[in-house]
Amino acid sequence: MNHLATGILALAAVGALTACGGGGESFDGDAAISLTGSAAPAETVAEQAKRSAATAERANALVASTLYGEVEGEEFFVVPDCDGTLCILTTDSTGVAIPLGFLPLDALLNLETAPGARRAVLTRNGITLVENRGETETPFREYGAWMEHGAFSVVTGIQSLDAPVTALRGAFVGGEISGSRPLASATWRGVMVGTPARGDDRDDILQGDATLAYDHESRTLDADFTGIVNLDRNVAHTVESVRFDDVPVVGDGTFGRGNVDDQIRGAFGGSGHEEVGGVFERHGIVGAFGAKRQTSN
Repeated sequence: MNHLATGILALAAVGALTACGGGGESFDGDAAISLTGSAAPAETVAEQAKRSAATAERANALVASTLYGEVEGEEFFVVPDCDGTLCILTTDSTGVAIPLGFLPLDALLNLETAPGARRAVLTRNGITLVENRGETETPFREYGAWMEHGAFSVVTGIQSLDAPVTALRGAFVGGEISGSRPLASATWRGVMVGTPARGDDRDDILQGDATLAYDHESRTLDADFTGIVNLDRNVAHTVESVRFDDVPVVGDGTFGRGNVDDQIRGAFGGSGHEEVGGVFERHGIVGAFGAKRQTSN
């Protein structure tokens, strides 16, 4: 197939990439629940898909991390150019500009997949995470969730049709941004998902807790990702926590700092800043996160 179809975010690309293949080996769901201290899934894939249509219709932003991969044995990375709900991915190997768009989960539910290729895995901090896999030869996987105002996921195994590129991996977040800063200091709690950008465990699925604290006086955000584990290997990841301090939040509710290998970018979602989501890279991890506002700190 000549498009990228990632499932949870359903990033449709017309051009030189494909993620329509190879589910690869999936991690054990019961082991993941135990390892992360999570609960059984509180909702089904179909329930998230139903909600995703309305969320995608309201969406006004899409953010992609750096995409990492290998070509002819050499490591490389690509920085997508995002504006609104469209990201443009241009690879040096092909020079082809590939558009990545934001579509609802139910746009892919009728595609042919292997049994168990889409499943709700667990619920952590009020967010149900879903795994999505292809069925043929490329070990494509995506892990993430649709919330009320946005969606986030990590994707591994993206392939190129026009060059010998293997195992592109990256993170995505999209949805309806608030358009303003929060009106008071508050805390959001949720989940981070990720994968090692390089190394022997690249393409393994990582998960941890996400805690975002906004300080109204300084107009900055602290992001803390803790308890990071490797779901494929059922062990704690070598980097168990990642933290960003004093990230500036601008007037439209977006935030960001840093560059390739060490950055965080995202936005608050919903008119009441009910959610927050973003992507990050640090300590060899490329990841995405989503979190919900807490009633008290």
